[in-house]
Amino acid sequence: MSASGLVFATAGYGLAGAAFLFLFLSLLTSLRKRPQGFLLVAAAAVTVVWAGSFVGDSTLFMLTPFHIFVLELAVDVTWLMFLSGLMSGAVGSSRIQVVRYGGVLIAAGILVVGIGLEIAFRNGYVAVGASRILVIGSVLTALAALISVEQIYRNARESQRTGLKFLCLGVGAIFAFDLFLYSNAMLFGEISQLFWSARGYVVALSAPLVAIAISRSPSWSAGVFVSRQIVFYTATVIAAGVYLTVIGFAGYYIKSFSGMWGPVAQVVFFSASIIALFVFLFSDSTRNRLRVFISKHFYQSKYDYRVEWLRLSDTLTSSGDGMPLKKRAIQALAQIIDSPSGVLWLISADGEEYRAASNWNTSEHSGNFMSADSLPEFMRRTEWIIEISEYLADPSHYRSLQLDADSLGLKNPALLIPLCSDADMIGFVALSTPVSELDLNYEDRDLLKAAGKQVASYLMQDQATELLAQGRQFEAFNKLTAYIMHDLKNIIAQQSLVVENAKKHKHNPAFVDDAIATIDGGVARMRRVIEQLQQRSSEPAMIRAELGTIILKAVSQCADRDPAATAHVGDDRIWVRADPERLQTAVYHAIRNAQDATGAGGAISVTLSVAADASQIVIKDNGCGMDEAFLRERLFKPFDSTKGTQGMGIGAYQIRETLRSIGGSVKIESCVGRGTTVTLLLNKV
Repeated sequence: MSASGLVFATAGYGLAGAAFLFLFLSLLTSLRKRPQGFLLVAAAAVTVVWAGSFVGDSTLFMLTPFHIFVLELAVDVTWLMFLSGLMSGAVGSSRIQVVRYGGVLIAAGILVVGIGLEIAFRNGYVAVGASRILVIGSVLTALAALISVEQIYRNARESQRTGLKFLCLGVGAIFAFDLFLYSNAMLFGEISQLFWSARGYVVALSAPLVAIAISRSPSWSAGVFVSRQIVFYTATVIAAGVYLTVIGFAGYYIKSFSGMWGPVAQVVFFSASIIALFVFLFSDSTRNRLRVFISKHFYQSKYDYRVEWLRLSDTLTSSGDGMPLKKRAIQALAQIIDSPSGVLWLISADGEEYRAASNWNTSEHSGNFMSADSLPEFMRRTEWIIEISEYLADPSHYRSLQLDADSLGLKNPALLIPLCSDADMIGFVALSTPVSELDLNYEDRDLLKAAGKQVASYLMQDQATELLAQGRQFEAFNKLTAYIMHDLKNIIAQQSLVVENAKKHKHNPAFVDDAIATIDGGVARMRRVIEQLQQRSSEPAMIRAELGTIILKAVSQCADRDPAATAHVGDDRIWVRADPERLQTAVYHAIRNAQDATGAGGAISVTLSVAADASQIVIKDNGCGMDEAFLRERLFKPFDSTKGTQGMGIGAYQIRETLRSIGGSVKIESCVGRGTTVTLLLNKV
């Protein structure tokens, strides 16, 4: 190595040593009492010694290959022990525990074997020392460390990932560079001086990432959960590592025995091998086969039911992608067996047929099955999951079932899953042939049947929600209609009274004037009804209104009947925010109810006053009154009238709802035989 290169390398390892020395001193006061903290302190300390030794190698002493071997493996062992400590919350079989401790055992085993070889070599028992296994050993430990880093982050809880993200980046950078360095050495037969010199800077850059992780997760609490995914992804990474190792040996063989074309052939072979590796990793069918293989040979159960059920619930409930529930229902079942598409069939409202209600990743289908047809009747009666290939191979297995696969709307139909709730089948899902080979057993069928029931419950809840929304729309429409009918009834009563009195007083000019005024008021109220219908809304138009004027108008409207109400509004003008027409109608209804309950010789008063921060309109009569039971149970109940066919039974209800709509309230005091007091409380402006 040139002098400038030596200085560059020394500076890099010196920078790495200084960075991890600072990290080591910081950790001594914060994490030493925790198991994971102690392991991290040890890893930082060994890294300081490692980096310092390479700095001293160029200035104070010369490191032998054996010293380098021991330093490399010591760093690997301590970091792998720390990563294993982070996975102390892992649970599972002995195979999973081997995954957790495998890297430590590999690194420790290589270290022990290397020391034994070195001792035997120095005593003349063997021809090679520890340095001969440095490259292959470092490749294996780097692979083990990267597997641990990937699985720690993948299987950590969401609350842990904020800190673990930077830890995994820092430690992963160290071992990723080691894997690159020693893989290159395996391929070309020697360690690259350029990569070796740059290594110190990579390690130095990882120290701040580890420090950030510590600041965000000072407790390093245990509990990284290990599930089936750890075995699947670990198997994938191990397979990739073994593949690369084999390729490295093959590349070395090509270089050694291919003459002048060796280097070129080596590069071409290595590039083709990397491309083949990525094709393998990104192949869905290959990954599915590997997942099935692991499930069959490493677990008693084929599925991780916790993961499957959480995924099913998440698919059914998450509408962030804008996909309707019917499509998500198909997807939720399809992802269990890795089916690429499907069609959902739901029973019609009249129960006469099953119609294609939705499709997922396939063209729309408009077919239908009558409820009495063979397929729906068979599935409803047996609740069986129908495997199309099994039916085509042996129809007698499905007894009386008559099935035309072409009518399902899929190119390659594979399964029919009934959606059952209680004793009824609300529909079924047809799924196409999965990406991987489909080999259904009792476990697949039980899971799909249970998932089908869950999907059915979601679909039924969705249908109930739609019906409830429709019911609320009809309720709002009926409410508006009831208000309008109530207004029309009052207008008709006024017009009838005019017609009846016209026979006696039609030649009286004063009567004619009153009749015209009454008709004019009725026309105005009808016009407001029409405007309300055109707006298609029962929401009030809130404006600033003066209560005295509203009361006087309402009293004037009711002056055509005895006993006539007397108004006491005072001299002060009191303002509220309300719909004047509706509020006037509420006061009008209150006076009319008082007139209905009071004889011709009775008395009714309407008084406007201010109490605290509220305005109040008090309508008081000395009529027949009401008992407590009527006030509590019937007064505000809509369509409950004591007037027989002469009343609609919504007057008191309309008064209360009008007051509530503007932030007010109604207070009723009544005593049988003594009269009633109605108090309308409103907020002042």
